[in-house]
Amino acid sequence: MAQKREGMQEFLRHHKYPFPLLSDERRQVVKEYGVYVAVNFESFNIARPGEFILDANGTIKFIYIGSMQTDFPPDEVIFDVIDDLKPGSPTKKAG
Repeated sequence: MAQKREGMQEFLRHHKYPFPLLSDERRQVVKEYGVYVAVNFESFNIARPGEFILDANGTIKFIYIGSMQTDFPPDEVIFDVIDDLKPGSPTKKAG
């Protein structure tokens, strides 16, 4: 999440996920992953929604970059990808 840790903690009070999230308050990761949108003033610059799921080795297994702030993949898609990464799961094609 491209916001301060305190903002992310508040978000997580209302959204319970069974996986860790990254706090990227300096916007370094969003720039590297190509989801940073420069507006004009640093305080107004935003990141497009981006979902990146990595396996235990750090290999990216799923990418979804939203076209606008309200564009997210369905939760079921995210949870299916995560389930597929669990040891002993049959291999499925995520997407």
